[in-house]
Amino acid sequence: MVQARKRKKGGLTMTFYKRHKILSAIFFISIILLIKNSSIPYIFEPPAIISYIFDSPKSNFWDNVAQMSNIFTSAYVTSLMFYYMVDYLPVIKQEKKVKEIIAPQLVNLYLYISELLAMIKYAAIQEKLFHTGNPEDMDNLHFKNNIILCKQKSFKNEVENGTTPYSFDLLKDCDNYRNLILNTCKEISGTPSFSYCDTKVIHIISEIQLSELLRILPKPNDFLLQFDFSDVSYLGLGEGYQQLHSIYKELAPFVDTRYSYEIIDISNEEIQKWEKEQAESLVEHPEIVQMLIANQKQNT
Repeated sequence: MVQARKRKKGGLTMTFYKRHKILSAIFFISIILLIKNSSIPYIFEPPAIISYIFDSPKSNFWDNVAQMSNIFTSAYVTSLMFYYMVDYLPVIKQEKKVKEIIAPQLVNLYLYISELLAMIKYAAIQEKLFHTGNPEDMDNLHFKNNIILCKQKSFKNEVENGTTPYSFDLLKDCDNYRNLILNTCKEISGTPSFSYCDTKVIHIISEIQLSELLRILPKPNDFLLQFDFSDVSYLGLGEGYQQLHSIYKELAPFVDTRYSYEIIDISNEEIQKWEKEQAESLVEHPEIVQMLIANQKQNT
């Protein structure tokens, strides 16, 4: 327990030094000057270098200068200690409290962005729009109410965690994840004392809320999407994807547990096996069928 407290105090001191390097440097210089100008005797015979640094001035002129500097240095040391105890320590406590509150939400936010980017990337690869080297080609990505069958690789802190069959509807699921991302950002920014968060986190949350990709993504009820023959282009979608992907990377260092996904191809044999397993599962659990029917009725 004592060691933990010492580490905590040491950590706070180092954090203060990193945030206020100039103030800390002036503080240490002031302490040295106060010791130098004091009449405290040595408890041992000092080496020449120690005597040179800490011996008090001998002449009247430098002695008067030392007395004058003592007024400023002692006032500075007192002021900085007062600031540390009255202002800095309470702020650090608030920052720690806010960090603990928003930590689970940052995990969710990272996950939602990963899902969204993975779906768009896979759909763009299928339409041969992703690896062209030109972000503008992704502006022509087709958003349709079609189920895409694939496999999903899951990762935990960049370590692969397994692969499972997966399916998604690009149009509907992109809209769902956009809402999840924006709602999570709203919850995070609405956290009490959110202003005490790391300034980088505040900036990242603001960038996500203003993301061009989230603005451009179509909604399932968009008029033009009701016609199969319509060929819609989403100007800025490719650049918006790259921007959100860049923000996603900036967010990573602030997320305790990073869950992410990658979508890959699935073979016809794997699809057949998956469909067979799902059919067997529905036979064994008929209540799931009833829930699916009820959910479909509710959505129509």
